[in-house]
Amino acid sequence: MTLDVRTGKLAWYYQAVPHDVRDYDLSHTSPVFVTNTGDAALDLSALEISGAYAAEFAASGTCTPPRTLQPGERCRIDLTAAPASRSPSTRQALLTVHSNATMGVAQVTLHAMADPILNTPAFSVTPLYVDFGAQPVGAAAPPATLTITNASGFTFFIDRFTLLGGNAGDFTMASNCAVSQTFRPGDTCMTTIGFTPQAVGPRATEFAADMVYLGVTGSFRYSITGVGGSGGAQQVTVVEYHNQSLDHYFITWVAGEQANLDAGNTPTRWERTGQTFHAYTSAQAGTSPVCRYYIPPGKGNSHFYGRGAAECNATALANPSFVNEDPQFFHVVLPTAGVCPAGTSPVYRVFSNRPDANHRYMTSRSVRNDMTARGWLAEGDGADLVVMCSPG
Repeated sequence: MTLDVRTGKLAWYYQAVPHDVRDYDLSHTSPVFVTNTGDAALDLSALEISGAYAAEFAASGTCTPPRTLQPGERCRIDLTAAPASRSPSTRQALLTVHSNATMGVAQVTLHAMADPILNTPAFSVTPLYVDFGAQPVGAAAPPATLTITNASGFTFFIDRFTLLGGNAGDFTMASNCAVSQTFRPGDTCMTTIGFTPQAVGPRATEFAADMVYLGVTGSFRYSITGVGGSGGAQQVTVVEYHNQSLDHYFITWVAGEQANLDAGNTPTRWERTGQTFHAYTSAQAGTSPVCRYYIPPGKGNSHFYGRGAAECNATALANPSFVNEDPQFFHVVLPTAGVCPAGTSPVYRVFSNRPDANHRYMTSRSVRNDMTARGWLAEGDGADLVVMCSPG
């Protein structure tokens, strides 16, 4: 059993937290992806952060042990940092991933920099990171666009915008954030990232931005990751489950998740409904990624699957507490004015219209109509309200 632990971010830089505001956390999420690159199940037993500044870092995300990854499956560790003082020094810690991999533990060095001047992050970037997911080697993924905003009260002069380190040759960057540009408070610029994997397996780089303020050069790093596939896109079956006690629906194509649900390894029982549809695991000509968001307790304790970058980005902006578990959970074709192209089948979506928000996805129009008769709201495009199109 082997694993790959990879992040596009080589260093994390955070601004200071004032001494008199203990709960003022200026961190943002930095992802580390763990991939099972072997041919047997990989069991993650513990995530450990150690070192003199370990208390200033925290880990969450979808890798929370105990977690089993099937061959080719991966999960994400969300790292945050909150320097405890304004002293302009580098905080360093060590993330150790414990598993049954033959290589033993995997480790990632974490860095955070406290800034003695800034009390707010210099740059605000949307989305929080870019992960292109699985993409056939040599095939270009749909590009991702970053919106970069000067969220501080200072004027910066941009000194560098570049892709730095890792597998930088697999990624491209085009930006109207120009070197020597004056970047005033509230100013915004756009950067487009492309991904064409040159080899099989996890790929990563970081977007590096250096800026000068008050005669001092500061740095910003941003994670960019993806996976090179061994061939064309794999077509998978997305299986639907229902939880009777919650009256919630859930869909997944991931074998490990299906095995846990089928075995009842959850606090409440999930049952297969018999409803399924097909999807791709990576981008194809004319397809669109479907993101998977976790809706936290208090707003639903369920999942939402957004179709396309526009809906996924809008979901993040409107619901900052939602957790983007995978920006490309699977790929489908989007309808044109509610009509699916030949060779695909319409997928419908309904919303529970309850405080415990939940969505259901199905290919049966009669099932959709039964749900709306129960008070659920149909969502989608065109007269038939189609939300996405499943490959044959």
